[in-house]
Amino acid sequence: MSAMHVMTAGDPGRPALLLIHAMGTDGRFWNECIARWKDRYFCVAPDLMAAGRSPLPEAPMGVPEHALAIEMLRRELGVARWIAIGCAMGGAVAAGHAAREPGRVSALVMSNPGLRNAEHVKDMLRGRVELVRREGMAVLLPAAAERAFMNLPRDERYQTYLERYAEQRAEGYARSVLGFLDVDIEADMKAVRCPILALPGEHDVLMPADSADRIRQIRPDAVVETLPGAAHFGPMQAPDAFVARVDRFLAALPAERAA
Repeated sequence: MSAMHVMTAGDPGRPALLLIHAMGTDGRFWNECIARWKDRYFCVAPDLMAAGRSPLPEAPMGVPEHALAIEMLRRELGVARWIAIGCAMGGAVAAGHAAREPGRVSALVMSNPGLRNAEHVKDMLRGRVELVRREGMAVLLPAAAERAFMNLPRDERYQTYLERYAEQRAEGYARSVLGFLDVDIEADMKAVRCPILALPGEHDVLMPADSADRIRQIRPDAVVETLPGAAHFGPMQAPDAFVARVDRFLAALPAERAA
């Protein structure tokens, strides 16, 4: 039985969407997207291990370990196949799952995609781990939110992100960060066998600037488009634009892929 906490919405008989949140968030990250999809899809939004209401793993988990946990969840829910959608490091997990379970993933959507962390980002994240273990999550605010919401209004979504960020368990956040510190999904991206949509955010300054170009190089078949009105959290910051673009992508798939 999967140890992850999971939220589901919609009819299990409809096509399934696997929704994987960004690091530093949880399954509630997808609330606005789920509200737009639940009448047409079976939405599955887990809290990754160490995040939200899921337990702390004994050791930090990287993409392979998270991908295995996702596959266990799929079997438990009895979903034959699904469309994997992830944001930022959640997109890396979605890609890792798609690469390892090609018969179970009909399409892959990566919002704010990144293949690996730049060295200066690794240094920044190591510093965050030390701080939160010593002083708690609040020490990172509001700075962590400012960069994630670059050039966006400090509106209700911003306030919700601040509140949920501060709610995190410090050790859960630390283990999540350490698990993703040395992530590198280039090999996974080459191994994915389903259609791919990548949506970098217009104002995203947290993912490497060349991520979209690198995806185009290694996967010329991928659809890569900038998501307007979004910084680091496209599905949360621009849900209407995100859902509309994903809907168009899925509508263009062959019937056997979209189902």
